[in-house]
Amino acid sequence: MTQENIQINGANYTFHIQYQQEESLRLEFKRMTNSFWGFDFENYYQSGYWDNSCILYSLFDGAKIISHATVTLFDAEVLGESKKLLQIGTVMTDEHYQKRGLGRFLMERIQADFNQKSDGMFLFANETVLDYYPKFGLVPAPEFIAVQQVNNTISDQKPSSRKLNLDTAEDLHLFEGLVDRNVTNSAVSCKNKGLSFFYTYAYPEMGFKDSIYFIEALDCAVVVELADSTLRIIELFSTNKVNLQDVITALGDLTFDKVSLGFTPLEGDFDFEPWQDDDLHLFVSPNLKQAFEEGKLVIPFLSHT
Repeated sequence: MTQENIQINGANYTFHIQYQQEESLRLEFKRMTNSFWGFDFENYYQSGYWDNSCILYSLFDGAKIISHATVTLFDAEVLGESKKLLQIGTVMTDEHYQKRGLGRFLMERIQADFNQKSDGMFLFANETVLDYYPKFGLVPAPEFIAVQQVNNTISDQKPSSRKLNLDTAEDLHLFEGLVDRNVTNSAVSCKNKGLSFFYTYAYPEMGFKDSIYFIEALDCAVVVELADSTLRIIELFSTNKVNLQDVITALGDLTFDKVSLGFTPLEGDFDFEPWQDDDLHLFVSPNLKQAFEEGKLVIPFLSHT
């Protein structure tokens, strides 16, 4: 934990970094996050999977949190190149403290802390702040989602799959082992165990805890979402590179006629469509933009904050 007394535009504040183990500060962060976004990180903390790759940057006025940004660190691969990437998320400032330079302070401090420790950064911005993030050198980048029309037929030759129950120690251990030993099947991978468990374990009501399947023949766990006859494969966790057609076949007991991916496949018979998640636009460091444009990439869905 870091604590500093700072002054911004003539006003005094307390600046805290990575303070989640301090209960009073964490619960104040919980209050603000719930107020702004309708969820909080408390279950994540209590799950034990919140590690040092999720870093809180917050400004306090006395005991009250007034401005915040979360840094998430990734061991990443982009088109075969290993990179250290960071994402900025859960950005928020109390309405009574806006236009005082607090958000700028946090952005500039994060960039100063990580410019020499990372190979790039990204974030998702809504329509109200599209002119804000270019002030910090970030540029918009397109995303593309891979899709495939399928003939969903059940075959006796298909590998079998079963739904995992992470409330049992056996299945949780199995899944955690696959996450730990995962070999990427994506042209962009953003490896972060804690964030993976945020979505697959800590928050059943907003995540994918009840939609994880294990394919024993492929030694692979698949996180899925099924809606409107479309099977979205959110993520794969496997000990080897897998054939996506084998994965799709193994999930043939589900009913679907279209597959879309929450990551960019390394290969396979997929079409690519422009993608935008609600009103959120991807901004990246300039050195990453060309890869997204030419490689038709998407930030893996389980890597969003």
